[in-house]
Amino acid sequence: MRYRTGILWLLLWWLLSPLQAQQDSLWTIALPDSITIVQNRLPQYGMGQRYEHLDSARLAIYQGQNLAQVLALESSIFVKNYGPSGISTLSGRGGGASHTAVLWEGFDIQNPMLGQSDVALLPMAFVDYVDVQYGGGSSLFGNSGLGGAIHLGTAPAYGRGFWASGQGSYGSFETLKQSLQLHYSNAQYATSLRILHHQAQNNFWYTDRNAFGFPKPIRQQDHARTHQTGILHEQALRLQQHQWRFKTWYQYHERQIPPTLLAQQSTDEQTDQSWRSTLQWRHMGEQGTWHARTGLFWESLWFRNDATNSLSQTWSSITAVERHWYWGQQRLQLGGQYAYYNAQSTGYAQSPFEHRQALFAAYQWEDAKGKAWLAASVRQARVNAQWMRPAASIGGRWQAHPHLVLNTQASHNYRLPTFNDRFWPVLGQPDLLPEYSWNTELGLTLPIETARLYLEGGAHAFSNWVDDWILWSPNDAGLWRPANIDQVWARGIEGRFLGRYPFPKGQLTLRANYAFTQSIRTQGQEPQTLGKQLVYTPVHQANAALEGRYRQHRLLYQHQWSSRRYIDNANTQWLPFFHVGNVRYSYGWKGPRSTWTAYLQVYNVFGADYQVVNARPMPWQQIEVGLQWSVR
Repeated sequence: MRYRTGILWLLLWWLLSPLQAQQDSLWTIALPDSITIVQNRLPQYGMGQRYEHLDSARLAIYQGQNLAQVLALESSIFVKNYGPSGISTLSGRGGGASHTAVLWEGFDIQNPMLGQSDVALLPMAFVDYVDVQYGGGSSLFGNSGLGGAIHLGTAPAYGRGFWASGQGSYGSFETLKQSLQLHYSNAQYATSLRILHHQAQNNFWYTDRNAFGFPKPIRQQDHARTHQTGILHEQALRLQQHQWRFKTWYQYHERQIPPTLLAQQSTDEQTDQSWRSTLQWRHMGEQGTWHARTGLFWESLWFRNDATNSLSQTWSSITAVERHWYWGQQRLQLGGQYAYYNAQSTGYAQSPFEHRQALFAAYQWEDAKGKAWLAASVRQARVNAQWMRPAASIGGRWQAHPHLVLNTQASHNYRLPTFNDRFWPVLGQPDLLPEYSWNTELGLTLPIETARLYLEGGAHAFSNWVDDWILWSPNDAGLWRPANIDQVWARGIEGRFLGRYPFPKGQLTLRANYAFTQSIRTQGQEPQTLGKQLVYTPVHQANAALEGRYRQHRLLYQHQWSSRRYIDNANTQWLPFFHVGNVRYSYGWKGPRSTWTAYLQVYNVFGADYQVVNARPMPWQQIEVGLQWSVR
């Protein structure tokens, strides 16, 4: 009953509340003469910053999986995975879980109470593209994102008529995954409906490495069932220079939280619900565009066990208006935004709220020969009548040679304290300061293309200074409270490689990512932690994928590797390195108006016995068989 009441209030708020959007998303704009322009604020005004675009073709093999699994295998961002039924958070370039923002359709969907997103809850069946942004971007996208940001969304396809697609699979531990997509579009209108259902018992076997004695006992995971359902509906309309898009996304996820290896049993359960709706309008003129967008978001987290029953709900109302100008080789963007955040929790004495306003500007210049680009942006934010330090960035890109591209950027970024940081009863600190960072990077790309071979290598060096790092630590009374007590310096090098070799009726592709990251405290109240690596931040991590295609056959091997992760601030205890390999074989065929793909996937093919998070075991081999289809 409480959820129905909450939904009714949410609908009323949608009609009456002022709204705002903080970020831009991928847009395809059709002009009257059928010229198509793709716009995204990140590559235009984030010049010099490393980012990677994962399109729908590359994401096709992940339709039954979630965002955590994609990023672990396709990016240099470290995924802190608590197991198949647990949460997954992100750490980009040595930052914490709150320093990598997640944006859907340009809106920051991090939980205002926690300041982070559980990326295990984000299904790839509801995503057409993923843009991975490395490094800070507060001047472009607002709060958070000191270590990076993940941009998600869907793009309408006009003029295709009716088509449907779906995916179904069954795997180890009673894992069932199903999704369905229904689409219709003509030259001016596009609509779609996406539905998913996932469930699993997650009753896998593991070695209890925390048990005393030798050999270590083998146990079966219990109390780890998960169940997820969701629906995403979208509509898009374009008339001459105007385009409207509406999207609404509801999701329900219920899971049992298993005991750690330090406990005998668990009665913990958690139910996550969310509703996200957006409305966007764009007008394309001869010299630029107007863009207005608005979003309303509701999120609920209900945690319970034999001793606790805690319900938390958050509402976010976001709106922005922007004006873009284009002339010659120059672009200019000016905009303003407003956001309102509110939280209610059984743990709060009252309901905290927050008003945020901001003005921002961005500029890009390109030389006449198309070999050099320069971009700068600035944002001035105001939070509950208090002005923030301005966020700013400047960067450039220079094609020094047909086979050499140089990139560089410097930026100043910020992250606000969360509601829990400031208002949790007894422990919260209302006067916490925002975190500020100085981010710099320098990169090069070496593309080489011949008639039969394409090679591309790249490396980016980065350095991030974060002041007033917010850390929860015990005080003299033994109570854990947050405080601005640390300064952190994260620096390192990221490398990537792509190679493609086509041959008659097939192709061989190799992709690889590597990251070296040192993230240490340079100031703090605990001398024994100075100069030490932050917990759960591996110094080395890498992933690679080798894929071969021949006719309708496709064989893919993926490998993920991570060095040790320290689990205490003094670096006296750690989890050992791990490496995991996955194999996928698929066979595709076509009918008169349909395409079909059957696949067999083996996860952790070598049976690695490992933990990403201390006392949270990961499963050994898992087998999954599935079928993907599309009908026109």
